[in-house]
Amino acid sequence: MRLPVIDVHTHLAGLGHGGTGCFIAPKKFRSALYKVMRAKLGIFGAHREGRLDQAYLERLDRDVAVAVENAVLDAAVVFAHERIYTDGGEIHPSRQELHVPNAYAFSCCEREDMRGRLMPAMSIHPYRRDAVDETLRWIERGAVAMKWLPNSQNMNPADPRCRRIYDILAEKCVPLIAHTGGEHTVSIFRPELGDPELLRPALDRGVNVIVAHCGTKSGLFDTNWLPQFCNLARKYPNCWGDTSAFCTPGRTRWIPRILREEGVVEKLIHGSDYPVPPAAWTALFTLGWNRTRELQRVWSFLERDIRIKREFGMPDDVFTNAARVLAPGSLERWGVVNKNPLHRAAADSHTN
Repeated sequence: MRLPVIDVHTHLAGLGHGGTGCFIAPKKFRSALYKVMRAKLGIFGAHREGRLDQAYLERLDRDVAVAVENAVLDAAVVFAHERIYTDGGEIHPSRQELHVPNAYAFSCCEREDMRGRLMPAMSIHPYRRDAVDETLRWIERGAVAMKWLPNSQNMNPADPRCRRIYDILAEKCVPLIAHTGGEHTVSIFRPELGDPELLRPALDRGVNVIVAHCGTKSGLFDTNWLPQFCNLARKYPNCWGDTSAFCTPGRTRWIPRILREEGVVEKLIHGSDYPVPPAAWTALFTLGWNRTRELQRVWSFLERDIRIKREFGMPDDVFTNAARVLAPGSLERWGVVNKNPLHRAAADSHTN
């Protein structure tokens, strides 16, 4: 089997235009960070026309399509984003800043004009009373992974209530993609929940865990949990780490270090953290002025992210490992195939 290149970490977003059910808190939407991202995506004023959700989705799909046309990518996993729940299992009354319903994420991937380029990851809070039923429901519909953002969604991966979800994910071979390390796109509820060590219960119960961001710090005052991730990756065959946001000012510095970590680099999985723009200039002293300028001009964020990482020397396996870890049958169900001849030779070397 020829393994496709998959971006395992991309985000959907919206304001609910067109009945999507999406939500961005007004204060967050008006923040400088969100204004910059909207401007860079070319959708700055779409909200005034009542079509931000559609404009964002069209831009994301075009980013994927261009990267496919230029033979660097085959598909992207898009995330639902769960609500924040209290410790008592109720929807939090005031802290929600971002919400993308599972139904919307799946409907995007089921669109005929986008089929074969997008695959959905569900997001279900483990404290919900109906968490088991909802997990089974979206697995049945074709979820390729579960996505959690513990430090912002008030999820403690070591909480006993998570065990029932872990057992389902392990049985169905559906990976858990769990955010670790710093977070600055949404507000942090409980900073300590960014520690990869809290994912040990999932690993012990046999879940394929993708440690998003590999525990790295991004902001000045974040904790660096990269050593904890490296220890877990070496100990557990089912522990992986994604490279999302590694091409940003706060995390580019970690690429050379993690590539030197024996027993860890082969556990990396490619992710971009779209719509966060990858910045080639953060690697100026590594890549040189001419190459940096050339990479920064690459239009597709997804293509640019891959090209920067390849310039750093990330191995081919990093870009095809997602195809090995996502839920069984995911590629066939969502029509994803290896369309790109440039990475077929590397993929063929892994054919059983």
